[in-house]
Amino acid sequence: MSCDYDIAFAGAGLAAMSLAVRLAALPNPPSILLIDPRTEPLRDRTWCHWQLHDDPFRSAITHRWHHWTIRHHDQSTTAHSAEAPYIRIPADRLHQIAQEKLSAHPQVTTLRGVSVSAIENHSHHTKLQLSDGKKLTAAWTFDSRPPSNPQAPWHQMFRGLELHSPEADLDPRTVTLMDFQSAGPEGIRFFYCLPLDRHTVLVEDTWLVPSGKTPTLTDEKILHYTAKIFPSAKWQIRHREEGNLPMGLNPAQSKVPTRIIPWGTPAGAVRASSGYAFSRIQRASEAMSLHWSRHHRPHPGLAHDSTLLAWMDRVFLRVMDRHPEQVPDFFLRLFTRVPSDALIRFLESEPRPSDIFKIMRALPTAPFLAAALR
Repeated sequence: MSCDYDIAFAGAGLAAMSLAVRLAALPNPPSILLIDPRTEPLRDRTWCHWQLHDDPFRSAITHRWHHWTIRHHDQSTTAHSAEAPYIRIPADRLHQIAQEKLSAHPQVTTLRGVSVSAIENHSHHTKLQLSDGKKLTAAWTFDSRPPSNPQAPWHQMFRGLELHSPEADLDPRTVTLMDFQSAGPEGIRFFYCLPLDRHTVLVEDTWLVPSGKTPTLTDEKILHYTAKIFPSAKWQIRHREEGNLPMGLNPAQSKVPTRIIPWGTPAGAVRASSGYAFSRIQRASEAMSLHWSRHHRPHPGLAHDSTLLAWMDRVFLRVMDRHPEQVPDFFLRLFTRVPSDALIRFLESEPRPSDIFKIMRALPTAPFLAAALR
């Protein structure tokens, strides 16, 4: 059967864009359809991670930091890396750059303001039902739509405000990754602060919560925290963003051959123990595009994690279940006792064997051994 497109993307977020840009740049690229419910790029989130490798979105980086701090009550630790900066990429900037790259390739089509209502799998093609009533066919469909009811044991929920004050005098060299406020059965709460310049900061009220818990996130709580940390400044809200990331979501799998490929969050792109996804999506996209260039078909079971890393994350989430009040101490131990570059490689899902040994040695033995034996 002749299809309308070789590849369709149900959704046009980070995962879809990251793969589409790479596929379009191949010497013999497939015909690609991106289906985007949005009418224009939105700054609905900010992607931050440690930069270990180059990728097609390097020009989207707006900030780099080489120092970061972890706090809990009267304890704090500051770490740094000369080689791997912590970087910031706003969503609207990344989408703009991705669209510029894709517009140079005539085999790429983008449909905006329309969503995918249903996808049917057939032996030689997929059929997509769109929200405007149209039907299209593609040889393969990458489905990155968020799961309607993600069965994840934990979630990372946050609300962030970009705040500006001419009276502020911030240190733009250091990020506050975690300023812990509370930890218990209702979840683990911390504030996250990115100084964008001496007068502007992004402050996020972040919760790690077990399934079924929903904290109340408000602008007032963020402003109250910011007033305590920077008491001399009068803050103006420039931007607002929020999100809910599943932690420990089992990747969608099919027991029968299918031409519908889970991608992004449904495929397990979000790291179970940390919520990081950007670098993992870039590596998966690179591997998938390489496989397509060699075989002219997707890799059917591309994994984001090694078996060992997946097991370690499951153990960590079990410990969080049993000892949520100790989680701030766990992170203080990691950032204090593990060399920065080793910890960064682990958090970015690229650890060396020696890095894993250092991680295990830094954490308390009893709770983690008990969780590992369960």
